[in-house]
Parts: sequence; C-alpha cells; structure tokens
Amino acid sequence: MMVLLRSLTLVCLLGLILSQGAIAEETDLSRRFAAEQALVAQLATSQAPEEQRQLAELYRDGLIFSATNPIRKADRDAAIAAYRRAIELGDRSQSTIIPLGRLLLRREAGLSFQSVAPDLERLALEGNGDALYLIATDALENQRLSFDDVVPRLEAAAVLGSVSAIKDLAASGRKVGQTLTDNLIARLSDRATEGSASAAVSLFKIHTDGILVEAQPQLAMTWLQQAADMGDLEAIEHLAHELVTGQHVSADPVRAAGLFREAAESGSRVAALALGNAGISASGMPVTDAEARIWLQRASEAGIRSAAVLLSNLDLKLALDFVGDKSEQARLIEAALAPVAADPEALSDLASQHWRSVKSELIGPILMPMLERLALEGSSTAALSLDAWLEANGRPLPDTVARALLESLRKTPLVSVGFSDFTVANLALNGRLPKSVLTQNQALRLLFKAADADVGQAMLRLGQLYRQGDQLARSDSFARRWFLEAQARAVERAYWELADMQAHSPDGQERKAAEDFYRGEIEAGDPRAGLALVALLLRHDQLNGVSLERARSVLVLPSDQIALASMLFATGREDHMAKAEVLLKTLDTGKMTSTDLVSLGRLRAAMATNLAEAGLAVDLLKQAAASGAPVAKTALAATYLSSVSYREEAKQAIAMLQEVLKDNPSDPEARLILARAYMMGLGVDKNAAKAEELIAKVRAESGFKLPKASLLEADWMAFSAAGRDPQGAEALLRSQAARGSSAAYRALGEYALNGFGAAIRPDAAAVLMHRAALGGDKEAMAALGHMLLNGYGLNQSRTKGIDWLTRAANAGNTAAMYELSRILSLKQGPDGDPRQALIWLQKAAERSHPNAAYQLGLAYLSGDWVERDVQLAAKWFERSAQSGNLLAARTLKAVRTGQGAETLTSISNTSD
Repeated sequence: MMVLLRSLTLVCLLGLILSQGAIAEETDLSRRFAAEQALVAQLATSQAPEEQRQLAELYRDGLIFSATNPIRKADRDAAIAAYRRAIELGDRSQSTIIPLGRLLLRREAGLSFQSVAPDLERLALEGNGDALYLIATDALENQRLSFDDVVPRLEAAAVLGSVSAIKDLAASGRKVGQTLTDNLIARLSDRATEGSASAAVSLFKIHTDGILVEAQPQLAMTWLQQAADMGDLEAIEHLAHELVTGQHVSADPVRAAGLFREAAESGSRVAALALGNAGISASGMPVTDAEARIWLQRASEAGIRSAAVLLSNLDLKLALDFVGDKSEQARLIEAALAPVAADPEALSDLASQHWRSVKSELIGPILMPMLERLALEGSSTAALSLDAWLEANGRPLPDTVARALLESLRKTPLVSVGFSDFTVANLALNGRLPKSVLTQNQALRLLFKAADADVGQAMLRLGQLYRQGDQLARSDSFARRWFLEAQARAVERAYWELADMQAHSPDGQERKAAEDFYRGEIEAGDPRAGLALVALLLRHDQLNGVSLERARSVLVLPSDQIALASMLFATGREDHMAKAEVLLKTLDTGKMTSTDLVSLGRLRAAMATNLAEAGLAVDLLKQAAASGAPVAKTALAATYLSSVSYREEAKQAIAMLQEVLKDNPSDPEARLILARAYMMGLGVDKNAAKAEELIAKVRAESGFKLPKASLLEADWMAFSAAGRDPQGAEALLRSQAARGSSAAYRALGEYALNGFGAAIRPDAAAVLMHRAALGGDKEAMAALGHMLLNGYGLNQSRTKGIDWLTRAANAGNTAAMYELSRILSLKQGPDGDPRQALIWLQKAAERSHPNAAYQLGLAYLSGDWVERDVQLAAKWFERSAQSGNLLAARTLKAVRTGQGAETLTSISNTSD
C-alpha cells in the first residue's frame, strides 16, 4: 500500500512539475504574442519605409498564431503589400526589392514580377548576384527561354556571388570552374565565420548534396551545428532531422526531440509535425502521445491540413489500443474521427492508412462493428467513418446504415443543411448509397443545391464531375469555373485539381499556369508539388537538372523519394535512371515502414537487370512481409506469381493471399492478384469464371479508384465469349484514362491499333501510345518504337523507333530488350553492334523472356559472340523451356542426351 501511495505521489509531483512548466511556457508565449501583435499594429501605421520592410519580413516569416499556439503562419499577400508600401515610401534597397521579387516570381505567370524588374536590373548592374539570378529565373520560367539562352545570365550571377546560380549551373550538368567554386565557398566561409547563419546553412547544403563539390559530411555537419548554435530555425530543423535519420551523423533521437521542441516553440511548422508524427511512427524520439497530440493540435489550428489527419490517426491508434469499458472505447473512437468527419478526402486518407498498416487486424473485429453500432444509433460521424473504411476496402455501405445516416443528417445537419446535402449527394454519386435511397439524378440536383448554398466542397465535386465526364457531360470550361468557385471558398483541394487539369492540357499556357502553381508550392515546402512538377515536365520531356533539384529539395520522406525515383526510372532515359539510382542510395531500409519497403522492393524489382538484383528486391518485400502488413504480403505474393523464377513459390503466394483475405475478405489488391492467378492457373487450377467474378466485384465496389481493376474488366468485356462488349470496354477505358491512367491510354491505343474497338485506326493509336509513353508506360514505349520502325500510324523513323525501344527496354520491357538484340545483331557492317546485342539479349533472358533465353542458349552452344559453354547453354535452354518454349525443351533434351551436331542444327534452324 505504501509503495502504491509513493508511486501515486511521484506521478502527482511529476504532473505538477509538468503543468507548472506548461503554465510558464504559456505565460512566456502570451507575452511574446502580445508583444508581436503590438509591434505589427505599430508598424502597420508607420510611414517609415524601413518599418514597412520590417512588417513585410514578419508577414513573410510568419506571425505567432495565438497566445496559446506558437506555430507561425505566413501571409504572403500581406508581405507583398508591405514591401510595396516600403517602395512607395522610397525604399528601393536590395533588402526590399530582392525578397519582393522572390515572392512575385511565380505569381500571375510572372506579370507581377515585371513591376520590380527595373529595380532588379539596376541592382544587377550594381553587382548584386541574387538580383541577376532572379532575372535569369524569370527568363527561364516565365518568359520560357531555353536553358541554354539563360546560361550566360546564370554564369554572370554566379560570378557576382549567387549561390543559387552556381548550384543551378552545377545541377544542369554545366561545368562550374574550380576558381568560381573556390571563391564562392571562401566568401560563404568568411560570412559564416562572421556570424551569418544563412551562409553556414548554405555551406551545409553544398557539402552534403554533392552537386557543386564532393560531399564532405563531417565538414557539412560542423557548419550546420554552427548555424544551429546561432538559433537559426532552418538549421535547427535540419540538425534535428539528421539526428533522427543518422544519414550524416550518428543518430541521437533524444537530442533530435529536444531540437524539434526548440524549433516548434519558436514557431516551426516542420518541427511541430515531426513531434506529432513521432507519436505514430517509430522514429525513436522520446515523445509521449500527449505531447504529440499537443503539437498536432497546434499545427492543425494553424491551418496545416495534414496535421488534422495525423491527429485523428494518433487518437484512433490510442482508441484501438484502449483496454477497458467498451462504451468508453466507442466514445474515444468517435472523438478521434469527429475532426475529419466533414472532410471526405481526409477520411479516405485515414482509412487507407489503417487498412495498409500492421494494425489492420484490429479494424475488422473492433472498429467496424463499433462504428456500425454508433451509426445505427444516429451518429453521422460514425456512419461517414464506417463508409470511408468500407470504401477503402472495396465493400458497400449496408442499407440500414445508409438510411440511418440520412435520418441523422435530417435531424442534425453536419456543419450546415447545405453541407449535409453535399454529403448525401457525394455518397450517392460515388455509388455508396443504393439507388433505392437516392438516384443519380436526385443526387446531382442535391449537389447543385448544395453549391447554391455556398458549400465549397460541392463546387469542388462539380468540377471533378465535369472534368471526368461520367455523370455530367465533360467540359473543361465548366470544370474550371467550379474549381475557381471552390478556391474562393478556401477549398484547398480545388487548387490542386485545377492545376492537375491544366498540367494535362494540350495548351502550353495552361501547362505554364500549372507549373507556376507547383513551383510556388515548392517554395512553400509542399512535397506534393515537387512530385507533380516532375511528372508534368517528364510528360513533355522538359525536365532539366535545375527543376529536378528544386523538386527534390522538398522531398524528405522515403515514400516521396521512392516515388520520384520511380518516375525517373519509368522514362527509360539513361540520364534520368542514373539520377534515380543516386536517390535510392541515400535511403536507409532499416528505418523504413513496411509500406515504403514495399514501394522500394517493387521499384528495385523493375530496375533489376539480373537474378541477383531481383533477389535483393524480393528480400526487401520479405522484410516488409515479416511485419505482418497486408500490403507487404500481397506485394510479395504478386512477385512470386509474376515471375517464372519463383513458380515454385506459387502455392505459398496463394496461401499469403488467402491469409490476407481471411482477415479482410474484401481486400481489393489481394482479390485482383488472386483473379490473375485463376486466369493464368498459377498456384491454383485455371478458372476464368472465378477470375471474372473477382474482377467484377472489385470494379463494382471501387469504381475508378483502381486502374488495374478497370483494365482487367475491360479486357474481359472485349475478349470474353460470354458478355462480349467491345464498345463498353472502350468506354470504360476512356473514363479511366480521363483520370490520368497511362495504362488506360495504352490499352485504348492497342484497341485502335488492332481493331478491338470500332475500327483499326493507326493514326489515333499513335496519338494514344505517345501520350501513354510520355506518362511512363513501358509497354506503350515499346509499341511506339515498333510503330516508328514500321511507319505505321506515323512517319517512319528508324532512329526514333530504336530510341523508344531503348527507353522501353531501360524501363524494364523484356520484349523491347529482345527486339533490340535482334535489330543490333542483324545490322550489317559498321551499324552492327554484336556486343550491345549480347547485353540486351542477356538482360531479356535474365527476365525470363522465352526466345531470349533460347537464343542465348544457342549462342553458348555454338560459340557465337561468347565462348562456347555447353553447361551454360543447357541452363538457358531450361529457363526458356520453363517459360513455355517447346523448342527449347527439345533442344535441352538433345543437349543432355548428347545428340549430334546435325540434330541440334536442324532444331535450332527452326528458331526465331
């Protein structure tokens, strides 16, 4: 008893100490907030130009959000207004003009930037390198000059001391003189030694990214520590990140947490999210769930949308782990979901994260029944959350819950009557409500009614419908109108939807608007913009080293870096593929989540050029699967079933899929992989009807969210004997393509090429294949290469044809590898390249291409191109035979039985 009392006393004392510390912190924060607000009020009425510039800097860097929330929130519009006021009052110094130029650079396609261009030119003539760099960037991004045309200005800016100009030149592959580099580093070192934190941070970046000079991690960390010691917020964030990842310094999660706290208390959004995420991820930082909640709440209040999802994620994790009264657990679950109940996108993100997590086994037996019970008792939050989880898992919303939701929204509207109308309409249009409850036409009328009631989410949904052209006639102009209306109601998603529509437009000015938006969001540190910009530029073959480095600079998470590497690899261009490899080498697989390991494993499998590399990729998937995460098990099963090398593991793959489906019978990915197994007879008896049944269910449940399901369903509709419907298949693919699927564009191209649709249309096929190829579809690249070689659908061009075949082969298309080996081996004279032909043949054979393996076996048997080796020949004949090549089986038998050369010659003469 005494021990218990002493323990309780210690807990109470600790709580008292913490609460006193929190009170002291809040008191200090209140004083800082009040002082800052007073300063802003004073500066706002000042007629002194230097004080207007000071006000602009405060708005640019962000003001403390409130007396109880230290997170700073920037206001770029207010900063621009204050800088302009300073200019009106006579301040045309570099301290005003250059930061204003940076803020205006990507606004209104550069039109606003022109207002400061004369002052920047003046500063450049006076020897300011940063001013000249902004002029060069405007020429490149807004005036659309080629990089080569802008290089002289960048070089001049570099000579004048612009760090950004020198790094851009280096990132573009231009040779930067050693003298220029040495002078730059010397100047920065002098400034850093004199106390410039920004110079020290620049030196850290120069010595870690390896673009300008060879990476020197130890020297880099010395400069970073110096900048952090000066209290520089960016430096503290970087140092904390380094201590978490251990990339350039020994990991120290405890010290990292302390630095993140220091930065967060000084207003850092990045640090607040890092501390909040520590309560969810396995970062190793000593951050309690209670502290994580505080920082996520503060970040959410300050307008960081991702923080709200993370907060609900953390609260839901705690609620699922709760041991005690079930009614209390239900209350905790409902409270966790309430903050995002009115945000369909946030609910969907949250549901998807949990289905993919190791804790997914808790969803079925605990969360789902509890949400259903609460929904039937009248909780709209529970009903909407249940629907999000069911939809993420490809399952319908029960009619009883749907009717209970409608009744609860009628009695107690969610947010407002208009928002409740939008909620119901959105569910119906997504196929989540039975038509007996609400028809499509009724849902559309309700959606327009919600838009008339000024509901921004309803306007966003109308924009999406007009863009996709399924339930409303496709109209980009109407889509634009509704996206703009939603933006005016502060619906963040509307900005991204409009930018995505513009990014896919054939109009260059529209694409320029999307590019400007993405570059602006990169400046604000949003990783989504980095990936979107790269995707846009790759589609039009306009990605250069400078833009890639800009995008890469905001990609911190392994998932984002893997996504970028995947996009670069998918181009099939050797320069981009080399950059993808550099990106992947920086990743530490020991600290990755199972989802990231799966992404990396899949990419490494696609990049593999031999069995050893393929084996390492499978090892990553095994490492992920060992965690128990369903997404990892399905990925490993898919790998086993898709490669001839792992046919012996087919039954194990089926067992893993069945294990996933036992815990979660409607897992869409597992069902689609199982459907393919039934279709091909891999690990199970071939059963086309069972395969179609699985595919149709997934398609009906997921709509267009899973492109793979749409493609499989379209194939069934186009080619099956029962229910053949080529026109329906083509319509399905067009709807999927309208949502950005390169694979769907390629399938449409195949239809036009082979006459699976209305007719054979080579010209249309060429357009569709080209679009799919630019989107990174390796099969489309190969098809485009063949069309160019044969002049089918477009002008014949052997050079371009081989180029596209090479890109397809680099991206992993084995048929293209084999085709290149044949083209290069059959060329006569100086155009022939037996060595390169052998390289491609070897790669195709390693990937189990039947004919390539057979031809490689013949090469070893005959001694053509390689040293004769009968054992190796037999190995490749066996690989080819395992892939279904009957000729290889005959040849293998002849080799093993020692049949004569004449017999082997007669067999090989019948080969391709």
